[in-house]
Amino acid sequence: MDFHKRHVILESVRNQVEQALLASGREMAGLRELAREAAAEIEALSPFIEQHTSAVCPDCERVCCLDRHSYHELDDIVYLYSLGERPPVYRQDILDTEPCQFLGELGCRLRRSLRPHRCNWFFCAPLLDRIQSLPARDYRAFIAGLEEINRRRERLITAFGDIMRKGPCDPGHLKGVSDEIFFT
Repeated sequence: MDFHKRHVILESVRNQVEQALLASGREMAGLRELAREAAAEIEALSPFIEQHTSAVCPDCERVCCLDRHSYHELDDIVYLYSLGERPPVYRQDILDTEPCQFLGELGCRLRRSLRPHRCNWFFCAPLLDRIQSLPARDYRAFIAGLEEINRRRERLITAFGDIMRKGPCDPGHLKGVSDEIFFT
């Protein structure tokens, strides 16, 4: 998908999410709390992940972090706005197949809790092998942390869907428009 079309779709999704959240009034406080809890869990898990990515990623011959994956999808946008944040501005001069625009020499330049969710959940085979070689207790704690992040995000997205159903926008339509960015 060309950048202009992607940009138009993203702006439409952002505007609809922003308007729904502005109109949600008191319900926004609940969304904000769910997003803060998820962000705290993500940041708590970040040192563990960085310990392993710093050992695996510098020697990688093939970059996993491609620009195609740098875009925040609907659930990410809801999460970011609920935190009081906005998605980053995306560069137009990068092909989808090039390394991610946010990838620097020391890894991602975005704070872990502000990255697209797929970035926090993707573990290449060498990274996963390293993490799985840990003592079972450490590995189970890591998996439990990831599961807790997903539970909190799921509660956030469900609550947002409830808000959207009360308002002028169909959440299913919004999800379909957002998915067009990633699956076409």
